[in-house]
Amino acid sequence: MNRYQTALTSLAFLAFSCIAASAETTVGLGAILVPQFEGSSDFTTRVAPSFSFKNDEISVRSAGPGLEADLLSSRAFDAGPILRYNFGRTGANIDNAQVSALPDIDGGIELGGYAQLNFPVGGFKTFLSPRVSVVQGVQGGATGTLVEASVGLLRLQGDWTLGARASTIYANADYMTTNFGVGAGSASGLAPFNAGAGIKDVGLSLFANYKINEQFSITGVAGYKVLMNDAADSPIVSVAGSNEQMFVSVGISFGF
Repeated sequence: MNRYQTALTSLAFLAFSCIAASAETTVGLGAILVPQFEGSSDFTTRVAPSFSFKNDEISVRSAGPGLEADLLSSRAFDAGPILRYNFGRTGANIDNAQVSALPDIDGGIELGGYAQLNFPVGGFKTFLSPRVSVVQGVQGGATGTLVEASVGLLRLQGDWTLGARASTIYANADYMTTNFGVGAGSASGLAPFNAGAGIKDVGLSLFANYKINEQFSITGVAGYKVLMNDAADSPIVSVAGSNEQMFVSVGISFGF
């Protein structure tokens, strides 16, 4: 799983974390269709496990290949740490010959944190949730800093939970160079490119969860992102891929 798949898997299962599940513990299994790398026009399918645990004081939930915790007991405000593993980019798993010839990006650990507000709007069945998160690569090939700002709208309707979330991500120079830069004399044949810091993308995701019974529920998420600025201008994207990025996921969870 590459860096982009990590981010999208996290989004698929966590972007709507203000849902108040009746169960204290849930485990789930799903599948996600995502681009092979950030900027790819080719897709791959990955298994996407998930879990969550909560009590009266804290909650912990899966965030792709990692963890995210809410250390506050307030339903109006969530905040806590993020820990995840980034699997990097491996040419052997990429169909595009030019990108697969680029140097591999080693996996590594990312650390960060988030804060999210949850406002009831139009009654207590609809919630508006602005959120900001910061994640920093601290080990291996996980380099750079990502700052994400987003706002979500969630609607509880009988056995259905429906939502949408708009987001934008700022990436610093280290992240951009690692993921979108092309060195001189690269065996890929792509033109040299020096990617600088800036707004990396804007996106929109849609979410639906159906409660089958007291234990089981099924969840679907679809998302669309547009890469911007140096991310879009990089030949990794403009020549060998696409600045329009999409993903679809579906999963089932069991609560107890």
